[in-house]
Amino acid sequence: MELPEGVERVVVRKSGKSYIYHYWNPGRNTAKQGDRVKLPNPELYPRAFWTEIDRLQKVVPTACPPGTVGDLIARYRDSEEFKQLSQSTRSNYEVHMRRFENRDAWGLVKAKALPAVAVQTARDLMKETPVMANQMLAVGRTVWDWAIPLGLAQLNPFDKVRDLDIPDRGHVPWPLWAIEYAQSHAWPDLRRMVKLGVMTCQRGSDMVRMGPEHRSDSGLWCRPQKTRKRRRAFFIPLATADCFEIDRWVETPLTFTNSRWLQPIERHRDDLYLYSPKGAPYTPDGLRARWGRWLSDTEEGRTLCQRWKEWVAVQVRKYDWDIDPEDADHPTIHGLRGTGILARSEQGFNVDQIANDIGMSRQNVEHYMRFRDQMKMAAEGQRKLKVVHNKD
Repeated sequence: MELPEGVERVVVRKSGKSYIYHYWNPGRNTAKQGDRVKLPNPELYPRAFWTEIDRLQKVVPTACPPGTVGDLIARYRDSEEFKQLSQSTRSNYEVHMRRFENRDAWGLVKAKALPAVAVQTARDLMKETPVMANQMLAVGRTVWDWAIPLGLAQLNPFDKVRDLDIPDRGHVPWPLWAIEYAQSHAWPDLRRMVKLGVMTCQRGSDMVRMGPEHRSDSGLWCRPQKTRKRRRAFFIPLATADCFEIDRWVETPLTFTNSRWLQPIERHRDDLYLYSPKGAPYTPDGLRARWGRWLSDTEEGRTLCQRWKEWVAVQVRKYDWDIDPEDADHPTIHGLRGTGILARSEQGFNVDQIANDIGMSRQNVEHYMRFRDQMKMAAEGQRKLKVVHNKD
């Protein structure tokens, strides 16, 4: 997961094992560095982690005069629009909002007079981290768009500055062997997650909310959390076999096992497709943490990671892939979206049909389609390898 600015990740090796610790240390390696504050593990305890981050970030600055950028940021922070955002989104926004309101930056500049050249200069100073630079521009556009109708700003200077070009990175779709391995070895709720991700091509934040109330005819209705403010629900058509399968989920309990338990435990919910061993709904962070625990804490998960690393290394050398660093380590939940897109392509659907069916832009569908021929060749190679082994 992407950590907010100010969080330091430390890896310590003890007795041949690696231990990861996280600290709040926003002034690290500068004259402003203070005492480090130990944080909860963001993968194991995401809620506690983000709660502590919010607490540490709430350092109330000296109020800036009315009409200044600092005053504008303070007003936006107190607005309903900002408060309605998810906790993780607010934390990401705060990284850039604190930059804007800093008295040594734009804090005392009149909000109506902030020039586009100042925004461009700030963007260029962040060229080494283009993703963060573009995120800064996006946050600025949002804040100024909110301010203009209220008379707190006149023009949006962020609209005049283009995003930086970034490498054509994307989460790697899972190859067939990884899907089959997870289906055979992962915990039961994670097996459902893999199937649901490939069926619907949706984000984890949307899968955790899916249930029978969203079923209709031959598919599912979905209104993505990430784009909720600008789009309505759309219908995702599913194959008949997939419809039958998710309908069975509603009637079939999940059986969870654990070495600490005397016997397996059955859990059942008829309102959600995915739920935890406690029978509780998943949050997006909770689902990612659950997937991460299986990958790191089980022999099967570690085997999948090792095979994945070897496979990705071959693909990168062969096809010169430019991928997200996280994808070099293990298959991601987000990568299931690409797997589903390629599966629909194999069934004969064109780019426009796929984009319409899964609620994704044509450009993003094409982004995943770049893996199509390479995945086909990899699958064919695996098939031939199996044939050779069978003959032996």
